[in-house]
Amino acid sequence: MLEIGEVLGGRYQILKHIGSGGMADVYMAKDRKLNRNVAIKVLKKEYVDDEKFLKKFQTEAQAIASLIHPNIVNIYDVGAESGVNYIIMELAGGITLKQYIQNKGRLSPKETVDISIQIASALSHAHKHHIIHRDIKPQNILISETGTIKVTDFGIAKAANSNTVTSTATAIGSVHYISPEQAKGRFCDEKSDIYSLGITMYEMVTGQVPFDHENGVTIALMHLQNEIVPPSQIVEGIPDSLEKIILKCVMKKPEERYQTADELIGDLKLVFQDTSGDYVGMTPMVDDSPTILINPHDIQQKMKEEPQSNVKDDKENTVESNAYLDPDDEEEEEGGMNSKIEKLVIVLAAVVGAIILISVIVFVIKSSGLFRSGDAASSSTPKITTEKPSDQKEDTDEERYTVPNFLGMSLESAKEEIGDNLKVVTQYEKSDKYRAGLIARQSIKSDTEVEKGKTIILTVSNGAEKKTVSVPGVIGMSSSSAASTIRNRGLKVSISKKYSSSVEEGKVISQSPDSGTQVEKGTIVTIVVSRGEKKEEEDTKVTVPSLSNYTEAEARQQLRNMGLTLVVQSKKYDDNVQEGYVISQTISSGTKVSKGTAVGVVISLGSKPSTTTTEEPTTAEPQSEEE
Repeated sequence: MLEIGEVLGGRYQILKHIGSGGMADVYMAKDRKLNRNVAIKVLKKEYVDDEKFLKKFQTEAQAIASLIHPNIVNIYDVGAESGVNYIIMELAGGITLKQYIQNKGRLSPKETVDISIQIASALSHAHKHHIIHRDIKPQNILISETGTIKVTDFGIAKAANSNTVTSTATAIGSVHYISPEQAKGRFCDEKSDIYSLGITMYEMVTGQVPFDHENGVTIALMHLQNEIVPPSQIVEGIPDSLEKIILKCVMKKPEERYQTADELIGDLKLVFQDTSGDYVGMTPMVDDSPTILINPHDIQQKMKEEPQSNVKDDKENTVESNAYLDPDDEEEEEGGMNSKIEKLVIVLAAVVGAIILISVIVFVIKSSGLFRSGDAASSSTPKITTEKPSDQKEDTDEERYTVPNFLGMSLESAKEEIGDNLKVVTQYEKSDKYRAGLIARQSIKSDTEVEKGKTIILTVSNGAEKKTVSVPGVIGMSSSSAASTIRNRGLKVSISKKYSSSVEEGKVISQSPDSGTQVEKGTIVTIVVSRGEKKEEEDTKVTVPSLSNYTEAEARQQLRNMGLTLVVQSKKYDDNVQEGYVISQTISSGTKVSKGTAVGVVISLGSKPSTTTTEEPTTAEPQSEEE
């Protein structure tokens, strides 16, 4: 561990320890040369003495440092000093995409597309520099406060042209997002990143990963064998185009996926232009993998040779909030098909095959009547029953569970209450009754007695359904009438003006969004109002508009668009004018004035309150636009 205050490379002063991962420790430091804070990833000492590993680390870190992209946490420098090997990185703020999904339950198709395009753009840049990330997942994606996406943690990234990739060796990514070829320990390339991005997109639109199990090896096997349930079967309202893109990303065979990130970006940009998704070239999903039965003796021998190891679950990622680190970023030893995940998958497949074989044998024996003969032969011997019927009932009761009422509980509390009694499947939906994060429905009614191990579906609220309104058509109306009509629908208005030889001055030329579009209340509708035909004198002279029926902000914007400024002369009570709206103006509408002229207005305080004490109207100091 580095000491606080220690300086690396003569310029990077350690400020605090951020966290630790499999291969490295991460610190926040001050770049004294450029006067900025940075993140420093320091290779752990146990790897420093491995010359082969160290050389690979330095070579590949330098390659990754060449990645300069707005959607990648940039690497500024790579260095070594007194046995300390480090990487200097951008110190990015925000939360992980994993946390963002958990906070919202699931993301809208639009938000999913926007985020996916940014991630794919980062991957495209990396791939063009022959760098494969190999661990794309929501935990490694940062979302800044401005909404900018940053791909982080190239801790197990590989140069696409390096010997470590073209061999059969592999460093596995996180099991929920791992590509089939990575799970097999096979060659992985750009299309492996596209698969992991597809799984990430799936989680964004559904709020859950396609394959989940308490055992990591089982999840890896699911990626190899199981078909993914289409997102539309979990959540309604997903465009066919987006679903087809996701399913193409997660095809089992790399050659059936998108071949490049740029190809994926091109299709993502068309999602809402052609929601049918006919433009997405899909290969029918056919399972042509043969079923393999392995000798039980071989299974036992394999299990003796290979001690079982726990695979870390992404959900229990202890450093999830630190996107610079990953508990899965420790490298596997090279050597072809001897990665732990490969061996465990083989063992699990063998066990499944053996079970199937044994089941077939038992079925054949039972069908042949051998068991019945045995029963008949033994029937001559009297049977002594030592257990009472009451005892049998007690045994049965132990295997049953009375379902509590989970409505209104948090998912975490419900799972804690259930324990190992039931298998929980989670889904999400809008609810006006329960706030976001609370359980709104359960598939098994409360007080129902069921067998232990039964599956219960808990539906978690995403919050109330947002109210939408239809955008009114205001083209051809006067600007004041259009603004009033838009506000009456619960929408906001933004006005801009331009010259037109075909539309009368003061009338609306165009609007956005278009008439009839369904939008949330509070959405801003932009209207373009005609200034009439442009005349030479109007280069310096403008006509003062009528500011009645405008709020102070709208009036200010209206004048600014014309090159004029607004000054609030005073504010007073008015029973006929709504609070915040213009009562009168110092320069009458229709008056020609020079650009830059200040127009004074009086703003309404609304109806005068009926109180025993009389409040005098406040008079504000004149405010210019600059204020």
